[in-house]
This record gives sequence, C-alpha cells and structure tokens, in this order.
Amino acid sequence: MKYKGLLKSFLTLGLILILGICITACKEEIPPPILDIYITVDGFNINIAAESPDSVTWLWNYGDGTVSDSVGSHTHTYAMGGDYTIVCTVTGEGGETIKTEAVAIATIMDLLSGGEDAPNGKTWVLSRTPGGSNGVGHIKVDLVPNIFPAVVDMLDFIGLPDEYDNEYTFYFDGRYSLDNINGDVMSPWVYSSLEVDPGDIVHTTSYGFFQISSPNPESATWSLSENEGLSIETVYDEDVDIGPKPGIPETIEYENVDYITFDGGGFIGLKDYTTTAMIREISPDRMTITLFYHEFWGDPENDGELYLRPSLALTLTYDAK
Repeated sequence: MKYKGLLKSFLTLGLILILGICITACKEEIPPPILDIYITVDGFNINIAAESPDSVTWLWNYGDGTVSDSVGSHTHTYAMGGDYTIVCTVTGEGGETIKTEAVAIATIMDLLSGGEDAPNGKTWVLSRTPGGSNGVGHIKVDLVPNIFPAVVDMLDFIGLPDEYDNEYTFYFDGRYSLDNINGDVMSPWVYSSLEVDPGDIVHTTSYGFFQISSPNPESATWSLSENEGLSIETVYDEDVDIGPKPGIPETIEYENVDYITFDGGGFIGLKDYTTTAMIREISPDRMTITLFYHEFWGDPENDGELYLRPSLALTLTYDAK
C-alpha cells in the first residue's frame, strides 16, 4: 500500500508537470512592438513621424550627442551640417525593437552656395515677406527690432523698391558676386554722407537709408565662421535722431554664432563700413541675416570717431532664386 501511494503521488506530479508544459507551450507568445519611422529634412531641422502603438518606453539617439525620450512624432534641430545616424529604441510587453535611420544635414556652406556641385553658385534676393525678427533695432544680445519692425514690402514703404531686384551669389570656392540690376544699392545715411560723391546719391529717405549708385565689385569674396564668438564694438544711440549728441560706447558679445565676412568690396543688402553678416536662420530656400550698420553721427568734440562704430542692427530675410 505504501508503494502504491508513492506511485500515485509520482503519477500526479508527472501529470501536473506535463499539464504545465502544455499550458506554457500553448500560450500565445507576445511579439516585440512594431515601430514605423519616417524622417524629412528641412535645413538643420528634421521632422520625425513615428508610430509604435504597443510601446511603453521610447529612447532616441540623434547621433549628435543628444538623446531624448520623446514619444512618437517630434522634431529635432542639429547645430551643424553633416551625416548622422538616428537610433530609436522602443520597449513593450514583448521586448524591444530598435531601428536606425541615416540623415544627411546640409552644411551652411552648402546651403549658402549650393555646394561643390553648383558651378554657378547660389543666388539670393531680398524677400518681400519678412520673418518675425526682421527690422531695425539697437545692437543688443537679443537683437529685437525695437525701433522699426519690418512689414511686407518694407522697402516699397520707405521708397527703395529697387533693392528687391538686386542679386547676391555665393560660390562654394569663396567667390562672391553682386549684381545691382538697376545700378543702385541701399546704404545708411552716415556712410553715404561721408563716403559717396553727392552726385551718386540717387534717393534719400527719412528712415536713414539712402539709395546710391555703386558699381558691382569685381573681385569680392566671402568666408564663413561657424559656432564662433563675435564681438561688436558698438555705440549706443538711444533716440536715433539725426544730429550731434553724445553716444555710449559698448561691446556686445555673441557666442556660438554663424557669420559671413566679406572682402574685396563685397556686401549683402547694405553698403556700409561693416563687412560682417550674422546668419540667424538658414534653410535651402530662405535665409535671415543681421547686419550691424552705422547710424550714429555723434558730437565730434566729445565722441571722436565713435561714428566708425555701428549703432544699429538691420535684420533681413532673403529667398533663394
């Protein structure tokens, strides 16, 4: 009897084990979550469309040293052009799924000039539809157009419509050409008054911008500085009224900015003493820049040569032609 009871126990235990194995084997296995990704590139921005309904956690690695746990679709901005590999890892009840996507972000050099494969360069013209940051303001770190915010067809409004016709062409090898379609360019009144023959001043305005005759430069060049510091020795002119008055010399420091330096008579949009243009935004079709120009005449007895310092910032938007 003792052995029969023991045998019965073994049989029962075996039956339980077999039943457990069967249940485990018959249980439906949960697969890892499905992940779909679609990426489009717009300048330095990427638009990520991502779906994974069964995911519990998300982890993105953008290939530029940054990560995020953004869920699903979102955007990301790169600081510089280059080739990047994006890795997305999602986890769910059935495990994890990993997908990688390669993106090519055009460099500023490419966006400005069209790249090495554009022998004719890339031409830009002043936009009639300005961005929100466009206009005139004091030279400060935030560069707010606090004096004269831009409006649609702004130069028509102030009496300088010909500037919309002028073309500015950047070449990848550093060459630069300016085509003054009507033979005239825009210039601040200080530069025009001191450097331009009165007979070459075509039109004056009450907004501090003149139209002057100017030949196209024959050997202009440009160079690009990326993610660098830019120091502007400026003079603060609070009321911006024409006439002798005291000015306050200042030094404004910009960190990690992109800017163009022109040489050989090159400039964009505004012929002035300053040959630097800060790039605020750029995409394949549109570019916003800030020019630091001279509007301060000063009091010669007290201010010396402060007029040689820029006093105002003009922010303009250009469209690729």
